[in-house]
Order: sequence, then structure tokens, then C-alpha cells
Amino acid sequence: MDAKQRREDISMLGFRIGGGGRAWALQEPFGAFTWFPVNDHPSDEALYDVAITVPKGWSGVAHGTYKGKTTEGRSSTFRWQSTDPVASYLTLFAADKFRMFTDKGPRGIPITYWIRPQDVRKQLPVARRMPAILRWLEKKLGPYPFPSAGLVATSDSGMETQQMVALGPRYMEPSVVAHELAHHWFGDTVTPRTWRDMWMNEGFAMYFEMQWYADHEDGTIDAFISNIRAYDAELRRENGPPGKYRRDAFGQSNVYYSPAIMLHEIRKRLGDKKFWAMTRAWPQEHRNTTQDRAAFVKWINEHTGRNFTKHINTWLDSKTTPR
Repeated sequence: MDAKQRREDISMLGFRIGGGGRAWALQEPFGAFTWFPVNDHPSDEALYDVAITVPKGWSGVAHGTYKGKTTEGRSSTFRWQSTDPVASYLTLFAADKFRMFTDKGPRGIPITYWIRPQDVRKQLPVARRMPAILRWLEKKLGPYPFPSAGLVATSDSGMETQQMVALGPRYMEPSVVAHELAHHWFGDTVTPRTWRDMWMNEGFAMYFEMQWYADHEDGTIDAFISNIRAYDAELRRENGPPGKYRRDAFGQSNVYYSPAIMLHEIRKRLGDKKFWAMTRAWPQEHRNTTQDRAAFVKWINEHTGRNFTKHINTWLDSKTTPR
């Protein structure tokens, strides 16, 4: 990571230890190599079996599907399995005195929530919004791409770790849960081939976060887009265009908001019916693959019968806000 990185929540990546011996590891864009041997690149995905042994009374949480625990003496081992490929930046490690809660999502998908006892009263009601948020997302993105889902309340950030969203206290909001779950279609099951195409993840996830908020809280998607359009010029000036961001500006707001505006412009050209058909088709047709801009542009042109090449390239590469 560049020493000048400006995002505080990713200034320290990889394996970390907190008070009382609790530990966790998040690693976007890299950091997984600090706790297991790996080629830490988004294009290199793998299947995982994870076993975490912790003192009795503690829990070990990872990405993938929870397969249960075994207890022997003063320790317990928690096992997790991924049957879909996982990019190393989407892996997860968390060890703490979590309590486990269970739930069911669309079509009976098993969901687990992992929350520390002192945080249950405040955080569990937010976590329990997940089944409804998944149902809402499925209407726009098609079936959830994995066999289980979950949320672990840990870290100092928010992260779309595969099948197990990781959220710190200040990110524990329904709209952020919607954002991170949208990533499971845009980022997890369809992963950028290189970090230069981070906009493919964050632009879509931010757009669905705003749409969720408009549908469930207050405001309209048009109003949100209008507000961030006024902010776009500043983002490009400070961080570079979203498709060619500055090296010291990884994960800044330009790769979130600017592509979201681009998507809204595509929606206005296509109309709602064709736009939502497009957002469903892309992740369903490209499950468990890595993709880049060229592949997305080629696909959207063929899928819609419209030529969006200039539109997408202009929005991603222009140093100023496109008209």
C-alpha cells in the first residue's frame, strides 16, 4: 500500500489484534498474505476450507458456509467451506467472543450473524434486516449466487467478504448492508481482473445502496444522482478519473460515485425494464469469473443492442465531469 494512502479504514490491512486478544483480518486490496500463503491478486481465485481454533467460549468466523464446531478440552474449532471461487481480498478471519444467531433468507438460504454480547442490542436489529434486503436485491440482480450468507460485527471498516459481510460499528446501517450484499453479485461472484477496474464493484454497489435508500427511507434516485453529480468534478480533480485513479487514491469516492452517475445515464437511455434486465443478466451470465472493462463494454453493447463504448469510456477516463 502506498504510504500516502488517504483512506484511514484501509491504512492497516491484514492480520490485526485488538483489545482482549480479539483478532481479525481484512485485506482489500491486499493483506491476506499476512495470515496465509497466497498470490494476493484479484484475478487468482481459489476454493477454501478454513478451520479456526479458539479458546472455549470464543468463536472463529471466516468467509464461506459455516460447517459447525467441535470442542475438545478448553478449545473449540470452527469450520468454514467455500464451494465457489474466492478472491483473496474477499477472505475473512475474525476471532472474538461472538454470539451466533441464525436466520433464513430467500428460498431458505441459511444466514448466520456473529455479534459480541455487549453489541447485540444495538447491532442485531440491523443484521436481521438482511433477509429483506436480499429479497429486494434478488428482484434486481437475480438469485443470490452463494449457498449461505451472514454478517460479522468486527473491524474498523465495511467489507463485502464472501458470504459473510464484515461491518464495524460506524458502518452498521441497513443501507450499508445493502451496499455490501450487492457486492456479492458485483465483486464476489463477478470479480475485477485487476484493481484498475474497481469501479465495476463500487459503482454498482453504490448505485444499489442509493436505490435501496430511495425505496425504503427518503429521497429519490434522481435526487441522489443530482447531488453527487455536483461533487463529481471535485472527486476527479483530487483522485483522478475512476478508470484511471491516482496511485495514492485507491478506493476513494471517485470509484463509487462517478460510475454510479454513469449507470444512471445508461438507465435513462435504456428505461427501467431493460436496465434492470441488464443488471440481472451480467452477474448471472458471468458467475465465478473475473472480468474487465473491455469485457463489460463488449457484453453490454451486445446485450442491449446499443453502443455504450464512448459513453462508458468517457465517464471512466475523463478528467472533468462529462456533459
